[in-house]
Amino acid sequence: MSVISGIATALPSHVVTQEAARRVCEQVHAGRPDLLRLLRVFATSGVEKRHFVFPLEYYASGKSFDERNADFIEQGVQLAERAARASLEQARIPPDQVQHLIFATTTGLATPSIDALLVRRLGLRSDIRRSPLFGLGCAGGAGALIRAQDVLRAYPKDRALVVALEVCGQVFSTRAVDRVDIVGAALFGDGAAAAVVSGDQMSGSSGPRIRASRTVLFGDTEGLMGWRFTSDGMRLKLSERVTGFVRERLRPEVGRFLAENSMPPDHVNFWILHPGGRRILEAYRDVFSLGDEALKWTKTCLANVGNLSSASVLFTLADVMARGNPREGQRGFMIALGPGFASEMLLLNW
Repeated sequence: MSVISGIATALPSHVVTQEAARRVCEQVHAGRPDLLRLLRVFATSGVEKRHFVFPLEYYASGKSFDERNADFIEQGVQLAERAARASLEQARIPPDQVQHLIFATTTGLATPSIDALLVRRLGLRSDIRRSPLFGLGCAGGAGALIRAQDVLRAYPKDRALVVALEVCGQVFSTRAVDRVDIVGAALFGDGAAAAVVSGDQMSGSSGPRIRASRTVLFGDTEGLMGWRFTSDGMRLKLSERVTGFVRERLRPEVGRFLAENSMPPDHVNFWILHPGGRRILEAYRDVFSLGDEALKWTKTCLANVGNLSSASVLFTLADVMARGNPREGQRGFMIALGPGFASEMLLLNW
């Protein structure tokens, strides 16, 4: 079993409260009473504050897509470098001892991809095998861990560096005037997370082991979540049916996965769930009969940094490892959902 031997996060310096973000949207959408009525979502989203790479006036200034995307690359590579460097230091792994780099993002475009830019900045080896992932969306962080596990099964003496970067603020546009755009403006923040994953033949690796994983791509669900690409950038697609999907179709898949690995839900010590929003957390609570203690890691992540798309579950895992005091023999269940519609699930053993 592969081992997560180091994990770290990075946040930009501009901290924005929900009330301040709401005021910006109120300014941007002045004269649109139909949109202004929707701003109550800022108070009901479960988010209290978020971090952004720029001050709020930047987002109200009407930047073009090419300007916003250029800033995604410039600011994003710095965030990703901070998280990656901290995870390597925590794992006590020199950069040149990493053979694989798996990079996930969905909020900006770059060619060469940002993982290529990280190689020189981090001092990674020139023959490192890079796997840039785009489009897994909120499932990207968990999906990248699974891809790392797959690679390390074949190369059990290797190490992989997983990096998830999302600069969600760069998607915001003053020309975005759909109901879903308002929801996105109330939920998403900026941040990066990174994890060092070591093959099971690497001595001295401590941390949770990836005991099992599963990816499920559900049929007839393509319209539930994703991007709509426009001349002004990416527009969020998010169906109201997502909550119903979690309640109806996800439960049996999770149940089968846990049962096949002899893991009754009441034996899970840490629930590491992607914080899609308040309603998704309520659906998780009801479907899996979870109490406040089980949900506290995900609720805290949502409240303090918002939805960070692919990076969110890694933020939650980092919080569990730093503050949850996991003991030997304890177990964790990680799940994230993303466009496709797809779920990425992992079982962890300490």
